[in-house]
Amino acid sequence: MATRTRAVYWDANLFHAVFGREAGRIKLCEHIVKLSSQGLVQIYTSTVTFAEVVWVKSIVDGKGKLNKLSPEHEPIIQKFFANSYIYPINCDRRVAELARELMWRHALKPKDAIHVASAVSQQVEVLHSYDDDDLIPLNGKIGNPPLKICHPGDGDGFELPLV
Repeated sequence: MATRTRAVYWDANLFHAVFGREAGRIKLCEHIVKLSSQGLVQIYTSTVTFAEVVWVKSIVDGKGKLNKLSPEHEPIIQKFFANSYIYPINCDRRVAELARELMWRHALKPKDAIHVASAVSQQVEVLHSYDDDDLIPLNGKIGNPPLKICHPGDGDGFELPLV
């Protein structure tokens, strides 16, 4: 029996975990990237993520202020997003209008609404996010069928294999 390719949407904070090598997140993100490189997973994300990814939470200056990747990281970022398993979603009129509707209905911030609208527009079943305040509480409340919004590995079939 053939294995079905799974589609998952990644919020920008998963790419932050990858590029910032965030403890407690990097192993599972790398596991999903490995599955993707084997053709088992398609990772969808908004083209807005291509800009958002510059800010990485795990890179903090001496004063505790969020920092960003340096321009020297640009070739790494470009190479990563050029992988055939990354499926960029343009924020076109349809996605933007759905995002605005989600902002009215669920009090989402614009970028969060764009991410959710992008996932819904592609009928992706699972949206991975580490946004416990704004996105995770919307699990199962948006889309038809309802979009699962969760941390990776949280009952979505992307758990790390036991070694």
